[in-house]
Amino acid sequence: MHEDLLGYLLGALEPHEMRRIAQLLRDDADARAELAKIQNALRPLEEGYQGPTAPSSDLVRRTLDSLPPLPAETDAPVPTPVLLTPMGSVAESSDRGSMNWLDWVSGSMALAILLGLLLPAIAQGRFESRKAACQDRFRQLHTALVSYVTRNPHEQLPAVAEQGPEAFAGVYAVRLHDAGLLDDPSVRWCPSRNPPSFDSSTPQENQLVGFNELVSVADLHQSPVNRLQQLQRIVGGHYAYNLGVIERDRLTAPKFESRATFAVMADAPLPGFSNGRLGVENVGHSGKGINVLFEDGRVQFFTLEALEAMPDHPLWNHRRRNEAGINVDDASLAPSWRPPFVDVKQR
Repeated sequence: MHEDLLGYLLGALEPHEMRRIAQLLRDDADARAELAKIQNALRPLEEGYQGPTAPSSDLVRRTLDSLPPLPAETDAPVPTPVLLTPMGSVAESSDRGSMNWLDWVSGSMALAILLGLLLPAIAQGRFESRKAACQDRFRQLHTALVSYVTRNPHEQLPAVAEQGPEAFAGVYAVRLHDAGLLDDPSVRWCPSRNPPSFDSSTPQENQLVGFNELVSVADLHQSPVNRLQQLQRIVGGHYAYNLGVIERDRLTAPKFESRATFAVMADAPLPGFSNGRLGVENVGHSGKGINVLFEDGRVQFFTLEALEAMPDHPLWNHRRRNEAGINVDDASLAPSWRPPFVDVKQR
């Protein structure tokens, strides 16, 4: 209360606080006594206060007299500044505002520094945006998978056949399309990679499949060998799909159990990878890693180092092969064209 009374006495309180203290003083005798003590304590300060004295009338004159005298004006010509030319000779500067070599060098260096700062930031921004767009497509595919599983009496993921036209990882996309759950063909292509293309060994007249073409299981069985080969190669797009697992000594589709560590899809490796080896030249996203979709719907980006540290590597089974998982908890993903086992007859 002492501080409030002091503020009231000095007029330093807010208006509502001033009104509150005034009401307190009217109602409380102790508060009035305390205020009187504060006034008595401040009275010596008020009695000894002396106001400021007015400045003397000659203050301005004395101030000007104390300043040093200004230099005397002369008629001597002002020397013209000179500049060194690139050849080392001396040249007079002009008032035309033209740039000399030093200005060009300074500007070029500033531009180089600016580009050095901006380009990595732009590249990182493009990488992040494409990675996020890829993850969104995986989430769309997971929604389709969940709908597919709920319609399946055994609650299994799409099955990859042991042999024949359906013995390839990309048959996932075919089965989802047959179930009416995949109508947008672009969802199969990763935004971080170039548009798909046939290699130069495939003449244009022999390109029998459109990249945005969605086919049915019946189309696979009815297609001639050369068209079927192209379908198996591209129908799954840029992504890798679960090849299935070995259960009771036979290949079967994994049962959907919403496991947080069981991979069902991922970015497919680029051509040239081999069993047990994956380098920066074999992955998209600027060679930094891959997105992985897990059974519970989680999508996570893994660098190559993080992939190697995973207990269950998504791109090969526990035997370090790009084949079907050797047990029900062994997730193994492969690009569209890959069969569940080596040397499987696909046609």
